[in-house]
This record gives sequence, structure tokens and C-alpha cells, in this order.
Amino acid sequence: MRLALLFSGQGGQRPEHWQQVAAGADGALRQALLRHLPDLAKPDFCPSPEMLARNTVAQPLIFGQQMLLWSALQPRLPKPVCVAGYSLGEMAACSAAGVFAAAQGVDLAAERARLMDCAAGGPGGMLAVLGLDERLVEKLAAAHGLSLAIHNAPRHVVLAGPQEKLPPAAEALAAAGASRLVQLAVRTPSHTPLLSEAAAGFRLCLAKLPEHRLSIPVLSAIDASSARSSSMALDALARQICSPLNWLACLEVVREMQPDAVLEIGPGDALCKLFAEMAPDIPVRPTDAFKGVDGIFAWLARFR
Repeated sequence: MRLALLFSGQGGQRPEHWQQVAAGADGALRQALLRHLPDLAKPDFCPSPEMLARNTVAQPLIFGQQMLLWSALQPRLPKPVCVAGYSLGEMAACSAAGVFAAAQGVDLAAERARLMDCAAGGPGGMLAVLGLDERLVEKLAAAHGLSLAIHNAPRHVVLAGPQEKLPPAAEALAAAGASRLVQLAVRTPSHTPLLSEAAAGFRLCLAKLPEHRLSIPVLSAIDASSARSSSMALDALARQICSPLNWLACLEVVREMQPDAVLEIGPGDALCKLFAEMAPDIPVRPTDAFKGVDGIFAWLARFR
């Protein structure tokens, strides 16, 4: 079967994902996670929503949860035709393709979060805007000191910038006729020039990694270009921190590859919903829809 994988980004993480990682991660992955999330070792610890929204918690946690799932799934899955990741999810996509090991990726995810927080210079945030022409959204965003960060679908974009600028921008967008406005559980102005220093710092970290061919093509969330080497994937991984994402283009490329099924790995189901709207004829499910990996395998077995 032809399988495509999507790795979710921040925003859908919940206490049950923390518990999943705390109970399931072992070996080098667990040791790496404990370096950055020591509370994982505390029995029955339950993180608050505020804690889960922190970059320095969310990024290593989500990456760790995705790698935990991937390690359980990979031995019994067909080789994917492609992998793609939404924002932070591109870290997991790169690791799944062999750019770096899971434990090393936890350290990189934690450093990515630290660099982003330092570069932001203060509280930031992201606002999803639905129902308006993109040109109008960009005009209103610029007038309120925000930037277009992600193009998800026609008339569905995400803005980012300083936290204090989000409420007045939301009021203006609502007055302009936005059908829905959602402030995301993200605390930095991701994918905007405000994080240029973070992108440069992360590039220096990634430059230490060796060059090699990838086992699976990785689609860049910036422009859907297909990376076949680690250097190409790492370049995109650094650039996307301060560059707007065209997730719509990524999903269009996935659809053009004609997969028999698409699986979203990680917290939430936002990527599944976006893909289903674009390609209703291609089956797509999130790992969160299943109680365990056996259910995932049973679903995928239908398409063999």
C-alpha cells in the first residue's frame, strides 16, 4: 500500500499525551526526555494546561510522543511515500526519515524551543483566521503589527506576533466578517521574522549533523519541496522557524502522490481535518483516534 505520514504540530497536546510518554518512553528516548522534562519521572504527575503550552515543555514532549508512536509503528508499516510535519512536526518527519535519531531529536527540540523563546523578546501568540480573503487578512494583520505565519487552506490562515497585539487584531477581523477566530495554544510568534535569530541559532546546531541520503522524502512545510538529503531537510528545518508556512501546498503534494491512506501521528486531528477537506476520497485518520497501535494496524490493513 501507499502510505503518507503527517506529523502534527503544537496546540493539540493534552495531559493524556504526557501520561502516554511517561508510561511508554524507555531507553535513550526516555533519558533524553528526562533531561528536559524531569517531571515525567514523578508518578501520577499531571501537567497543567499552562505548563503544556510552554514551548520548553511542549516541543520536547510532542516530539517524544511522536517518536514513541513511530518506534512502535515503523517495524510493521510499509515504507511511506513521503512524510511531512506541521511546524514542530517537521522535526519528527525528519527523524522518521533518518535525519537524526529520536533521542538526539529531543535535545534539538528543546534547544529549538529555548532559541525561539529567547528570540521572541516577550510573550507572543498565534491566531487562526477563517472565512476571509487572504489579502484582506494580511492587510488587517499588518495594520495591527502581526504577520501571516501559515496558509492552511483557502480562507484559512494563521497570524502570529506579540501577544498584546492579538486581541485588537481579532476584533478588527471579527468586524470584517471572519467566520471563526481561534487563539492557538502557542506562546511564540512562530514562522515570522521576529524569530530570525532563533532560526540562525538553530542552523548552527543542525550544521553539526552529518550529510546522508534520506530513506523517505521529507516535504518542507515552507513550500512543499521534497528533500532527499539530510542537508536539504535541515536547511528547511532551520528556515521554517522564521518563514511563513504553506501547509496547503504540502497537502496538495501529498494528494498528488496518490496514497491509499494518510496517517497523522501526534496530538490532535487538525491535519486530518484539513486533508479530508481537500481530498475526501483518500482515507485519513489521526493516531489519537485509536486506543493503541493495534487499532492503527487494523485500520491500515484495509488498504493492503
